[in-house]
This record gives sequence, C-alpha cells and structure tokens, in this order.
Amino acid sequence: MVFLCAATSAVFAQKTLTGKVTGAADGAGLPGVNVIITGTASGASTDAKGNYTLSLPPGAKSVLFSFIGYEPQTVTIGEQTVINVSLAAATKGLGEVVVVGYGVQSRRDVTGTIASVKGADIKNLPVSDAAQAIQGRVTGVDIVRSDAAPGSTPAIRIRGTGTINNADPLILIDGVPAGGLADVNPNDIASMEILKDASSSAIYGTRAANGVVIITTKRGNYGEKLKASVNFYRGVTNTIRYIPLLTAPDLVKLKQERYTNDGVAIEPIWQDPYYATQRTDWQKALFGSGDITNADVNLRGGNNTSNYMLSAGYYNENGIITNSYFKRYSVRINSEHKLGKRLKVGENLQLTYKQNSGPDTYSSQTGLIFSALRFNPAIPVHNPDGSWGTSKASNELGDINNPVYTAETTDTWTKNYRMLASVYAELEIMDGLTLRANYGFDGSMMNQFNFAPKVLDQTRARDHAELFNRSESHNNQLSEIFLTYNKVLANVHHLTVTGGYSQQTYNGSWNQAERWGFNDESKDQLVLSNGNDIHDAKGNYFNANAIASGFIRGFYGFKDKYLLTVTFRADGSSKFSPDQRWGYFPAFSAGWRISDETFFKDNVKAVSNLKITGGWGQLGNQNVTEFQYLAQIDKDRRYNFGETAYTGVWNSRLANPDITWEKAEMTNISLEAGFFHDKLNTTITWFNKNTKDMLVPAPEMDLHGTSAIPDRNLGQLSNKGWEVEVGYQGGNDKFHYNVSANASFIKNEVTKLYDPSSYIGSTPYGRQGQEISRTYVGQPLASYYGWKTGGIYQTADEINNDPNISKDPNKANIKPGDVRFLDTNGDNIVNDKDRVNLGSPNPKMVYGIQANAGYKGFDLSLSFAGVSGVKLYNADKMQGMDPNYPYNLYADALNRWHGAGTSNSVPRMTLGNANQNNRTSDRFVENGDYFSLKNASLGYTIPSKVWGRSGISDIHVYVAAQNLFILTNYSGLTPQLGYNYGTGDGNRQRGVDVAAYPQARTFTFGATLNF
Repeated sequence: MVFLCAATSAVFAQKTLTGKVTGAADGAGLPGVNVIITGTASGASTDAKGNYTLSLPPGAKSVLFSFIGYEPQTVTIGEQTVINVSLAAATKGLGEVVVVGYGVQSRRDVTGTIASVKGADIKNLPVSDAAQAIQGRVTGVDIVRSDAAPGSTPAIRIRGTGTINNADPLILIDGVPAGGLADVNPNDIASMEILKDASSSAIYGTRAANGVVIITTKRGNYGEKLKASVNFYRGVTNTIRYIPLLTAPDLVKLKQERYTNDGVAIEPIWQDPYYATQRTDWQKALFGSGDITNADVNLRGGNNTSNYMLSAGYYNENGIITNSYFKRYSVRINSEHKLGKRLKVGENLQLTYKQNSGPDTYSSQTGLIFSALRFNPAIPVHNPDGSWGTSKASNELGDINNPVYTAETTDTWTKNYRMLASVYAELEIMDGLTLRANYGFDGSMMNQFNFAPKVLDQTRARDHAELFNRSESHNNQLSEIFLTYNKVLANVHHLTVTGGYSQQTYNGSWNQAERWGFNDESKDQLVLSNGNDIHDAKGNYFNANAIASGFIRGFYGFKDKYLLTVTFRADGSSKFSPDQRWGYFPAFSAGWRISDETFFKDNVKAVSNLKITGGWGQLGNQNVTEFQYLAQIDKDRRYNFGETAYTGVWNSRLANPDITWEKAEMTNISLEAGFFHDKLNTTITWFNKNTKDMLVPAPEMDLHGTSAIPDRNLGQLSNKGWEVEVGYQGGNDKFHYNVSANASFIKNEVTKLYDPSSYIGSTPYGRQGQEISRTYVGQPLASYYGWKTGGIYQTADEINNDPNISKDPNKANIKPGDVRFLDTNGDNIVNDKDRVNLGSPNPKMVYGIQANAGYKGFDLSLSFAGVSGVKLYNADKMQGMDPNYPYNLYADALNRWHGAGTSNSVPRMTLGNANQNNRTSDRFVENGDYFSLKNASLGYTIPSKVWGRSGISDIHVYVAAQNLFILTNYSGLTPQLGYNYGTGDGNRQRGVDVAAYPQARTFTFGATLNF
C-alpha cells in the first residue's frame, strides 16, 4: 500500500504538456504527428485536429515534433505547459529516429549503413510476408522468391550471397530472434530497419554476417485517447503468362517425323486421329483464378501511466492452382506501464496460427506444373462418362498423371501454432543511465498431414492409400540485460554507451509416422489408426544449442559534426568444440558532417546536407550443421560375419574438431548529400565484404567409405560493389509528390576453395540427370556449367569437316540436324573436359523506383523493381524440347531442323540420343533481366464532414495491383527465379527454372476506417 501511494504521488507530480501542431503553409492541424520526449522513447501523437497531451517525467528538457513530409522541430520545455508548433514541409527528416541494435539513434548520428522502411509504406499490400513488400524499396537488398505458392517465404539477400551455407539475415521482431517474417502481420509493422554493414550489425556478432532485419511493431502512446482502425481488402489473382506448347495436331506431326527421320515404323497411336485432335490446354486447365481476403482491427491508446496496442488480423489467400492456399490468424498485444518515476515495464505478445498447402512443383518426375507442360493435349480433363482423362492407353503418352486430377485429389496441409513474446523492465538509475532487462520466447508447434489416395486409373498407379503425419515443436528463449548511458556534456559532447550480456537457448523435438492401406478414404476416416500397415514410425530431439554473449557499443559525437561508433561482441556457441567455441567481433565507424562546418555553410548554399561515413568490422555466421566436431554414431547398421547377419552401430559422420565460425569482414564508405533544403537527397556507398573460413565439405585424399564428411573452414568469398539512392520530394500542402530510385551493383566471386581446380557441385536435374551448376574459384556462386554450341549441323560435309570433332570417337553417330558442340580445350574431341562457365545467376544490378503523390485526399503509389545483368537457366525447356521422351513439347520445336537451311537453333526430331542434343548447354541459358511494376495503389480519403458520421475520423478507400506488368525477354513462366530449395541445393543453385509455382497478378479493393 505504501508503494502504491508513493507511485500515485509520483504520477500526480508529473508535469503535463499540451498544445497544437499545424502546417506552416495553411495553419491546419496535423493529425498523427509524433511528439517525443528527447532522449527517450516516450511520447504521444496528435489527434485529428492536431492537438496533443503529453505527460512529462522529471528531468524532461525538450520535445521532438516529427511527421513524415515535414521538417522536424525540437523545442526546449523550460517552464512552459503549452507548446504550439508550426511544421514546414520538408523532404527528409534529419531528426528522424531509427532503431539500432539495443536502442534507437537519431538519423543524423548514424555512422553505419541502415536502411529504414516505414510501416506506412507497405500497409495494405496484398502479400503474406513483409519481405515481398520491400522488394525494390531498399538498395543492396535482393528479395528472391522462386516458389510463389501462397505462403511461400522469399529469400532475403543483403549485399549479395555471403556463403555457400545458410545466407539468411538475422531477423528480430521486437528484439526477439524470429527466423522469418511469415508470422507477423505486415499491417502491424511500425518500421523495418535493415542493418547492412559491419558497424551497425556487429553488436549481434555471430549471427550478423548476412545482415540484420529489425522489425518494430506498432504501439500506443502515453496520453493518447483510444483510437481504432478497421481495414479490409479483397482481391483476385490470375496467371501472368503461359508457355506456348504444341497443339495436338502439331505434336502428332513432330512425333511422326521422329520415326521418319530415324527410318523406323511409326507407332500406331501416332496414326490414330483421336490424338491429333486438340482437347485440353493443360496450363489453362491447371491455372485458374485465385483470391485474397485480408481483415485486421487495431486499437491503441494510453493514459499518463500506460499505453497499449491490440490488433487482430486475418489473411486468406487461395492460389491459382486448386488446393494451394495460405491462411493466417494473428493477435498482437503490446503495452507499456510506468511504475513510479523511473521504472517502466512492458510486453509484446504475438499469437499466430497458420495453415498452408502447396503442390510439389520441383520434381522432374511428378511435379505438377512439369506434368501440365508435358501432358498430351488430346486427352480431356474428364472423359464423356465423367472419369478422369488418363495417359494409360500407351507408353507413348508418357508416365505422368493427369495434373488436374493430381491437384484435386491430393490432400496435404501444414499447420503452425506460434507464440512470439517478450517482456522487459527499464529502470532509470540516474539521469542518462538506464538499465534494461529483456526476456524473449519464441515457441512453435507444427503439424503436417499428407494423404495420397489409391490411384487405379492413372499411369502412375498406387494400389493403396498412404497417410503421413509429422509433428514438430521448437522453442527459443532469450535473456538479456544491458546498461545504456546517454548524455550531452557541455552542449558539445554527445556520449552514448551500451553494454550488456545476452543468452539464447534452442530446443525442439519431432516425430512422424506413415501408414498404408485405408479401406475407407472418407475425409473423417483419415487417421493413422485406420491404416493397415505401418510403413514408418520414428522421432527424436532436434540438436539443442545455446549462445552466450557479451557486447558493448560506444558512440561519441563532437558538436554533432564529428562522429565515432565503436562496437565489440564476444559470442560462445555450443555448436562448436570448447576450443573453438568463442568468436570475437570488433567494428568501428566514423562520420563527418561537412555541411555543419562554418566554411561550408557560408559558401555552399545549394547543399543543405553533406555527410561522409566509413567503417570496418568483422561479423560471424553460425548457421551451419551443429556439432560437426563430434563423430556421429547411428544404430541399426547391418553387418555380415560369414553367413550370420548382425545389427550394430556405425560411424555415419566423421569428426572435425577444428570446425568454427564463418567470418565476414566488411569495409564500408558512404556519402550522403542533400540539396535545395533537402528536397533532393542522394546516398552513394561503396562496400567490400569478404567471407573467410567459409565452411565447405572437403573430402581427404585416399579416404574411402560411406561416412559423411564434415565441413572444414576452407572457403573464401567476396561480395563488393556500390549502392546508389536518390530521391526528390516537392509540392505543397495541397499537392505533394516524391520520386526515388535505388540501385545496387554487386560482384560475387569465390576466391578460395580446397585448391584452384576444386568445385562445389549441385544436384543433377531432370530425367536426363543433367548437372547444371558448379561453384569454382574465380567465378560467382552457382555459375552454370556446360557445353557451348555453334548452331546446327546442316549437312554431312559440315560434320566431316568440323575440326571440333576430328578426333571424336562419337563422330560417326552425329547426323545432319544435330547440335554442333564446341571443343573448348583444343583436343578435337567433345567430351566432359569441354564444359565451361555458361553465365552467372547473380544479377549485376538490382534496382527499384518508387513514386508517390497526393492531392486533395487522393493518393497514388507506384513501386517498380528490376534486375539487370543476370542469366537464367531454363531447365524445364531443356526437357520440354527433348523429343526422346513421350511428352508434349514447347512450341519452339516447330522451328526444328528438317532439312538443310531450315534451322540453326533447334535440332532435328529423333528417337536417338547419340549426340545428346539436349544436354546442359548455352542453348538453354537466357537473359533474365526484367522490369516490373510490383505494386500500385490509388486511394481516396473521405473526410468525416463528407461521411457525416460521428466517431469516424475518416474513411480511406483504395484499389491496388501487384505484378501489374513485367517486361522481360525470358521465355519461361517468370524471370523472378531464386534458389532451388525444393531440390535441396540452397545457395549451390540459383536461377534454374524447374517449372516451380509461378508469380501471379493480383487486383484488390479495400477500405480503412479510422475512429
């Protein structure tokens, strides 16, 4: 009771500040202006008329007024209880506060490279993942989404791919490592900060080598009356493009030509007029229209001692392929409370339920889109009797099933339940010195269901039904405590020091089971107990691991002109042996605000801001297989001694006791410039990132056996380049606009592996088992590797006189109409030794353009994205142009060679494969450049006086589109190809088109009501 009385007295002793914020041009009140107590995160925001009320803690000296599109102002409080402010229109708020590791910092004082995206910039975009929303918006950040199935997670690459291993950045949501962005509702995000260089990232040490993404969710404000917003949008999705394929008559024509060319009798099925009749466009039969529905509600407010934000969201996306979908239900509660003058406590709680289903679109045997591109166009989706169309009539029709049947009868889904929570307490020990303790928890449960029914009327038959269930649980726990000292001394020395301790632990377990044979395939009977035969049953713990860390960062600014930041972190990880467990990661950066120098301000009027920064640091990456310093022992190994079989254990993986961190060393230099009172702004950055001790699998000479080989710290990788940003904002209070563009230029090169001739390969693809990508020293990661070609042999004389094959033992098997492969090593034989680098899947330039405008309640937003200088490998076309298989072909096959002079690009139709015309070669390497209008929206805000309803401050209605157009010369379904995680290659293969789930075009209509 005594404590409560004391706390109550302290609250009533606090000073209250009120006032109004208006626009300088017209004197109208500005709603939503941030009013922040300088040096703290406490504040309020103005109401619909520009009024605010703010409770001031003891010692508060000044307040900062900031609003997007206006020049910020800092006002000394003194004895004032009412402060009215008039804000002038501006282009870039130099007083803007950005989130950095373990704190916030004024944009003016930042010496590292931090990009910031505000939640307002990405709100109401029809995306399930916030990463999709920032594509093209941040220089140096490449968003790669190969699989566009609903709910699929894109890869984020910051300043290139920094390792052959896991190159994903560290993602923090309200301070808790979260692994990904799919769980957070994009409309709950207040800001996203991307830490790109070593100086800004080093405080996260071992996990920061691939960059850091910090998500801060929305909060209420102290002294803010209850506000509510309701948002809803709905839209439709459709296919952007189709691949031209042969129609049934043309397919029969080319099938017959194969036999004629080879001098053998034509199979009867290709003389049957039934198969020369076009019945189905299988792409259009498989690709339909999808839809998106989103609804969310947000409540926020506060009083003198507490603030809160509550939100609930629903997102449902049905894909363009039947039974592909993603659903998310989310609830968020954020609050903060003052307990007396110096203590604050708060929490952030996010609860999420997700369910998604997506087809297999990676397999070259049963992949769904692969099947649609190959299935015979004379076969109907349904026969006249209602049964499913099938290719069982002949082996000449192929061994794939009706893709629409597969899509509609396969029942598979994954459900995820997740809680992401953090609680914190912050104690102001003395003026400028704060102690903060954080506890974070990230827990999830996953259930997977996959039912494959009995299949009797398709080519790939299954005489029994199969049910597979898998369950997983994971939890991460984070404990942190740190001190922050922030003080301005003698009005010229600004000192901020942050130091503390962090500990994170990870645990998890899994189990799975599979049963075959279900007498009743009704949906409500599909449980494991109803299966006849146990096919699989196993489970285990995931490898538990932990990190313990100490960190310190110091910032010093002299007269706000000369800036220095120094950071150091030490991390110990249980993934490595005790002798190699600790890593040490230093970094520093410095800045000089030249525009604040007297000699500059007095003589250069057009330049309103000029700042140069530079830094160096080391970062770490521990995202590798854990415990490779130990030999792995597995059970149930069968051995034979004489005629007797025994079951025992075996060494399934060798040990490497010296394994340790991957290290990234980065140098960074930036120039920031603002012109004409910061209406025009630009930033130019040069960086050099070198990954050392990269972990690669390295077998030893004379090593035999079946045990897996552990990684060794042998590799080195370089990413160096430039980043350029430029933006202009103009207009007045009635009409305002801004245009910005960014581009990053990155050169990726592997500088060391085991030895100069060694390489890291990728998984062979397709029914031909073709190797497509290799990583060599001196070349970019995952470069394409194969044969160069020189057209088509037109006559026998060309074959006989070709020096490329003058000594080739296969020369006699080559015929006119075959591909001319080039002898690159000069031995007059075309064989494996002639394979060379065919191009890089890593773009030389990634760029984006944004344009926004507003006029009398109307708002327009456009966001473009593109890449340049990139090659893609059309692996699906490699299979779709191969006449050796009994499938449909790409329409390009009509341009085949069928006599001297008829074609110099597409080989003849043949049943033979002596020349391997469709091997991995430059025939299937294409220009992958594209330019896309990723997002566009047009809206109108209906003011309350028009709406005529009390309690509603405004209604904003809008129409939006995603992937409205894409300009490209690439011939596949989409040029937006990334990493083939579906084949297990990860960073070892990029830009290879395996006919994965394509991008879709989306149109939405929505409305937001603010109360």
